Amino acid sequence: TADMLVHTWHKSGSSLCSLPAALLLLALAIAQPALPIVAAAAKTPVILIPGDGGSQVEARLDGKPWVPHYWCSKTTKDYFPIWLNLELLTYFTIDCFVDNFRLHFDNVTNISHNAPNVSIRVPNYGDTAAVEYFDVSRISASAYFSGLVAALTKQLGYTRNVSVRGVPFDFRRSPPDLDVENFDSNLLQLIESTCRDNGNRPALLVAHSYGNIMALRFLQRQSADWKRRHIRALLAVGAPLGGAVKTVRVVSSGDSLNIPFEKPLTIRPLQRSFTSSAFLMPQAPLWPPGEPFASRPGRNYSSSNYAEFFADIGFPEGLAMRLASLTDFDATKPPGVEVHCVHGDGLPTPGRFVWTSDEPGWADSQPGIVNDNGDGTVNERSLQACVKFWSGVQKQP
Repeated sequence: TADMLVHTWHKSGSSLCSLPAALLLLALAIAQPALPIVAAAAKTPVILIPGDGGSQVEARLDGKPWVPHYWCSKTTKDYFPIWLNLELLTYFTIDCFVDNFRLHFDNVTNISHNAPNVSIRVPNYGDTAAVEYFDVSRISASAYFSGLVAALTKQLGYTRNVSVRGVPFDFRRSPPDLDVENFDSNLLQLIESTCRDNGNRPALLVAHSYGNIMALRFLQRQSADWKRRHIRALLAVGAPLGGAVKTVRVVSSGDSLNIPFEKPLTIRPLQRSFTSSAFLMPQAPLWPPGEPFASRPGRNYSSSNYAEFFADIGFPEGLAMRLASLTDFDATKPPGVEVHCVHGDGLPTPGRFVWTSDEPGWADSQPGIVNDNGDGTVNERSLQACVKFWSGVQKQP
């Protein structure tokens, strides 16, 4: 069983859209190590914390003062699915989508806000439906935690929204931005109520990708006694604890996300507006000063000269966003619960981007890639930071 899990994970990686159902085997081994794999009256509750892009999001337009095209709506009667909504990612609607979904950073308060007269909400908090599929239409291409939830419920007697829960959140935002949206208090209440509903059994947190950042920060803020009573373990899947080089291209030149016919520069304003993008860029000490993650003729960029990097790509506001996004975050401080780190390996992963032009606007072109080892999205050193930072530092294994 263990060999099958490792082989499946190695082949598939742990990028945003790759969460193999074989992970169920490990999840259950952690959750119920002393129980046979049969339906049981009392379940160790499982709480799913998704990664970047892994939550459904809705929007409402309340009389926007400006739109990029005359066919873009200024007003809607009610909330509508904005992420992930494939109908909005066409050639004619992508500009409308970008303008509606982008954030606006306030460099006085260091907090981001939605576009003027746009209301954004994350529906169905606690419901697995919000994290099983990216798209509310539940098309197979948008499947996320669906395989894991199906196996838990159909084979092992778990009950949706009772013994397995979902924690959707506004993934556009950095951890300090999410403080304003009460991420910690909402998660605390959900964990406590879920534990009560399951015979006061501590919960297994299954966090993926960026969800691990939020899970870690949450656990760091809770008392040892509270964690002892409420947390069985943290299953950290593809945790980018030191960021990822891939985000450098997202912020500099844009990433079309493999959407057919879309240009990276069309989506770049949206990606630059996310404070989570600024947060997920490579972090020291895993990327030490002098080790470049980006290069162009006559200039290297590393963790020691982010100010120059943001200025040179024509996005000086990015530096303020990055510094604000890192407020009160320390990846070296352990969560104080049992941890199981799982990640992909052996897949080509961007390790450095190289631009060949030194002309003004050089960042508007797509760079060459010098590959590193990782899971295809996150570099190995970041994925293994849980071992590097936490082993021997906390008493829990």
